[in-house]
Amino acid sequence: MKNYKLILQSLLFLSCAFNSSIYAKDNTVVFVTLGDLDYVADDSLYGNQALKVPEITQSVIDHGGVLAFIERPANNDRPQRWSQLPQLTLSYDNPTYMYLSHGLGLVRLSYQSSKSIKDAIEYTKDKRLKLVIF
Repeated sequence: MKNYKLILQSLLFLSCAFNSSIYAKDNTVVFVTLGDLDYVADDSLYGNQALKVPEITQSVIDHGGVLAFIERPANNDRPQRWSQLPQLTLSYDNPTYMYLSHGLGLVRLSYQSSKSIKDAIEYTKDKRLKLVIF
């Protein structure tokens, strides 16, 4: 009985070790600076900007993903922080939803609002976007 328990414990340990090595991947962190939008609808309710990110390979598309965080720079009251996307910004008179999509070699940051995306565009301009690619 003691040998039986030892064999089961060994198998359990090996299966966990093997399993974690199969799914363990290296993450790549890329920083890009946001600029002017590539497209803004005439009514200013939707817009987007595409950013080249060659680190997003076919393998990432097939087996991984991309997490995105927008920089919130430090000021006198607060330290620098990163806010994860998607994000609903309610701090202006024009609530805006920002989300990220990705494809081979690129990410697209999109903005949507029922009133106007102009405040969100101004807020994000020249901010950094941190991408965690896995």
